[in-house]
Amino acid sequence: MAIAGFAFASFGVIALAIDSISLALAKSWIYIWFGYVSWLLFWNPSVKITEAGVIVDNIFRSHKLNWSAISRIDTKYSLSLETRNGTIRAWAAPAPSRYAAFMANRTESKHLPESSYVGDGLIRPGDLTTSDSGVAALIIRRHWEALRDAGSLNEQAEVSTRVVYWRIIVLIALGISAVIGFFG
Repeated sequence: MAIAGFAFASFGVIALAIDSISLALAKSWIYIWFGYVSWLLFWNPSVKITEAGVIVDNIFRSHKLNWSAISRIDTKYSLSLETRNGTIRAWAAPAPSRYAAFMANRTESKHLPESSYVGDGLIRPGDLTTSDSGVAALIIRRHWEALRDAGSLNEQAEVSTRVVYWRIIVLIALGISAVIGFFG
C-alpha cells in the first residue's frame, strides 16, 4: 500500500512538472501530502523486539515496554499487548481477515507457545504464522514465556508512551500547503 501511495504521489508530481515547473511547485503539495500519509499509515508503523522489551511504533505514538510489563498477548483484531495500565495495540501487526482461517492448514497451528491457544487446541486467525500479527505474537510469546518460566519477569514493569509531535506537525503543515496550493 505504501509503495502504491508513493508511486501515485510521484506520478502526480512528475505529471505537473512535465507541464510546468512553476505549476509543480505550486500544486504538487497534495501529492506530497498523499505520499506522506502513505508512509505514515503503511510504511512507518513497526513492532521492534529487543532483549530489553518491545517497542510498538504506531502512527502518532510510540510505546516502549519491558518484558515484565506484559501480562497477556492477544491477536483478536491486531497484536495487542496487555499491561496493568491498559492495552497497547500495534498498527503494524493487524490480524488477518476471517477468511484466512479457511485457507489455513493444520501445520500452522502446531508448535506454537502455550499462550497462543484459546481453547482445546484452537487458535485465533490472528495467531496464524502467515499473518503479521501471528508472526509478531509468536516471537514475543516465545521470549516472554521463556522469561516467565525461568522466573525472570520479576523486575519493575516499565511502560513509556510518547506522542511523536513532529509527525503531527508535518501532517498539518503539508495539509495546509495542499489546501493553499489547491485553491491558490
